[in-house]
Amino acid sequence: MTRKSPATVRFKMRSHRMLKKYGGRITLYLVGVVVLGILAAWIFPPLKYYFTDIFRVREFQIRNVYYNNSAELQQALAPYLGKSYWDMDRKTIKRTAEAIPWIDSVTVQALPGSRVTIVVREKQPVALYRTQKGDVWIVDGTGSRIAPFTPDFSYRNFPIIDCDEKELPFIVHKLEKIRTLDNGTFYTRLSELVVHKGNEKWVCYLRDTPWKIYVDPFGSFKNVRQFLRVENFIKSRYDNVDYIDLSFRREIVVKPK
Repeated sequence: MTRKSPATVRFKMRSHRMLKKYGGRITLYLVGVVVLGILAAWIFPPLKYYFTDIFRVREFQIRNVYYNNSAELQQALAPYLGKSYWDMDRKTIKRTAEAIPWIDSVTVQALPGSRVTIVVREKQPVALYRTQKGDVWIVDGTGSRIAPFTPDFSYRNFPIIDCDEKELPFIVHKLEKIRTLDNGTFYTRLSELVVHKGNEKWVCYLRDTPWKIYVDPFGSFKNVRQFLRVENFIKSRYDNVDYIDLSFRREIVVKPK
């Protein structure tokens, strides 16, 4: 059994005396405030709407949207504006937000008031995909379409893949390996990647050179790393280059025009 300090005992005794002396008055005051509030709202109805309006949702604050347009999410959540905080269903709002293709998951944060915070986790984009119709889509690491490409967003520096959509999951999987080579030097310079068939060489175009570069997708991309080391030598040795083939094992083939 722990022994209480004299200070704790004195504090409890004083508290008990205060409650005995003023407890009835405090309770009466609280009841009076509640009754007066109800009477005021009954006599002056606009006062009731003022108090209830404090807890109506007026704003959705969107966080962590870096690649896409948050206005699309704001538009999807617009039907929930004006509803009471107490009637708000967080699970329904979460399902509505996660139905947008470029959203992986969301967290709904809300305290009693007029603002609701939506913390978004976007699907990670890795490339752009050009369809046979010429439309360009943003795709993730599984090759799934996230959203249509819009030049206003941050995706414009991603490589564009031109291929049969059936081959897209395999291509983006291999492209992820290229992105890790030499801190992504080749990947960030890659402007377009053309694949006619899944078992053929890739045709790569870089942003800062006019060369066609053939890459073997079934290898370990060691020749890609080697190409980056000898690129300046190739530029100094050849004025005009038709293509460079990196698909051979331990060999870089340069074909002058």
